[in-house]
Amino acid sequence: MAKKQQKQQRQPSIFRKLLLYGIGGSVIGAILVYSFRGPNLAAETMSMQQKVLMEGKDFASSKEEIREIMQNIDLMPSKEIYKVRKDLGRSVGQLSKQSAEKYLQLGTAERAAFLDEGIEKMQLAKALFDATNQGGMPTRTQADAERYKQYREEREAAKRNPHQSKAKKPGDDKKKKLDDGEKKKPTVTPEKVYFEALLKRAEEKNIDLGRFGRYYGGGRRRRP
Repeated sequence: MAKKQQKQQRQPSIFRKLLLYGIGGSVIGAILVYSFRGPNLAAETMSMQQKVLMEGKDFASSKEEIREIMQNIDLMPSKEIYKVRKDLGRSVGQLSKQSAEKYLQLGTAERAAFLDEGIEKMQLAKALFDATNQGGMPTRTQADAERYKQYREEREAAKRNPHQSKAKKPGDDKKKKLDDGEKKKPTVTPEKVYFEALLKRAEEKNIDLGRFGRYYGGGRRRRP
C-alpha cells in the first residue's frame, strides 16, 4: 500500500519535470534557430514580405506566408524588427505610387475593378504590418468598431451640412490676414486622388480599412 502511494506521488513530479524540459527545449530551439539563421533572418523576412505584397492577391491565398513571417518576427530582436517594418513601409509606399499612377491612366469603366484589387492589396498590407508587430496580430475590439462607426457618422454629417463643418475656429482671423499670394494651395497628388477613391469604394462595399486605410488616404505617410 505504501509503495502504491509513493508511486502516485512521483507521477505529478515526473509530469512537472517533463513540462519544464519541454519549455526549456523550446527556448533553446528558438535560440539555436536564430543563432544559425541570425542576420539572414531579417533579410529573408523582408524578401518574403515583398513577394507577398507584390504577388499576393489577398490574405486568404497568402495566409501561410504571413504566418511564417510572424514566426520569424518572434525570433528577432527589436532592432531587426524595426528594419523589417521600415522596409515594409517603403514597399507599401512604392506599390501605392505605382497603383495611383496606373489608376489615373485607366478609363472610367476599368477603375471600379482596379479599386477592388486595390482594396485586397490594402488588406494584405495591413495583415503584413500586423504580422510584423511582435506578439502577433492584434484583435480588433468593439471599441475600435465604435470609433470607426462614429468617424463615418461624422463624415456623413459633414457631407450633409458642409457650411456647419466649416464653422469659425480660433485663429481664423489670423489666416484671413494673409495675402492671397501667401496662401498655400493644397497639393493634389495622384496618390491622394487614388486613395480617396479607394476609401470611398471600400465604404460602398462596407469594408473597414480602419486607421491603416485612413493613414494612407489622409496623405500623412512620408514619401519613400
